[in-house]
Amino acid sequence: MTDDRSTDRYAEWAGHILFTTLMIVGVASTVADSGTHVLTLACAGAVAAWYAVGAVSSARGRHDLVVPWVLILTAGWIGLSVISSDFVWIAFVLAILCWHFLPRGIAAAVAVVIAVTAVTAVRVDTGGFTAGGVIGPLIGIATAVAMTEAFSRIAAMVHERDRLVDELIATREQLAARERDAGVLAERERLGGEIHDGTGQSLASIIMLLRAATAPTTSAEQRTAQTATALDTAQTALAESRRFLRGLDGPESPAEGLSGALGEQVAALSQDGVHAVFAEHGAPAPLSDQVQVALQRTVQEALLNVRRHADARSAAVTLTYLPGEVHLDIVDDGVGMHPDRPSPAPASAEGSGFGLRAMRARIRTCGGDLTVESAPDDGTTIHVSVPIERQR
Repeated sequence: MTDDRSTDRYAEWAGHILFTTLMIVGVASTVADSGTHVLTLACAGAVAAWYAVGAVSSARGRHDLVVPWVLILTAGWIGLSVISSDFVWIAFVLAILCWHFLPRGIAAAVAVVIAVTAVTAVRVDTGGFTAGGVIGPLIGIATAVAMTEAFSRIAAMVHERDRLVDELIATREQLAARERDAGVLAERERLGGEIHDGTGQSLASIIMLLRAATAPTTSAEQRTAQTATALDTAQTALAESRRFLRGLDGPESPAEGLSGALGEQVAALSQDGVHAVFAEHGAPAPLSDQVQVALQRTVQEALLNVRRHADARSAAVTLTYLPGEVHLDIVDDGVGMHPDRPSPAPASAEGSGFGLRAMRARIRTCGGDLTVESAPDDGTTIHVSVPIERQR
């Protein structure tokens, strides 16, 4: 990126060198002339000293002094030119300084004064107006003004470009930070869904089984079966947790196939006292692991809600294959719920609604839709549709 201050310093040093060179030429011409020129040399020294004062002040950042400095320097040069025309060519440097430091209106007026002074000084030196004596100073001053204006515009364009680049970099950093935040939130949501759908549901099942096993009305045979089931569930949760910690993206697709996994979940619900059936319709189509896991997790979460919250007598899970789509329906005749407040009334103290959000997030990741139809005391229907072609 261009350093504007460095560019200005290069231009200032070029001006200093040009002024010094022209001043030396003027002094040398004055000394070379016959006669005594004490007044001319004294005026030249004063002008040079004042130029040095302004140059040092500008280098130190005292830009509030540049306007009076330029105006006094111009007045001093006019007096010097009246005394000796040997210093007339310093007009080029003064034109540059005026156009660079003074407001445009004042700079234009001062530039005219400089041009008139230069032409007059040349006339006095040559004894009359000549084409070269008029056109030369005018063209030189006009060129100095044009170059200064062009340089100022280029510097402004560079400054604007640098500003835009800085804004672009800042915007890019902000977007990168937002993307990182969004990635963190998405990963947090994903991890929450994995824990909730995997280990969380297994722990909930273990708690329910152990509560039932320790109930006073539970027979010894039921207590043994429920304890064994709780142990198997704990072992499954442990294996899944280890698989998850190894970096795998959730559970693998069921080895027994999607239909077999859904049938086992429905059978487990029936063993818990809820009459549940599973049905499959249509010609099975190959589904990706992501879709199979999403549908399996959706049924797992829905049936867990039926078991824990719905107080249902019956439930049905239906898997339907259509051309280009697979549909999943989970229906129960329980107490129902408000779709916008997914925690049923009997379990509002325990339900957080995270399960429903996790189900929707999983299905959206597969490019599908999940809808919930429910009302208090009217059961619940969860419908899922996922396109098959997009998953191939």
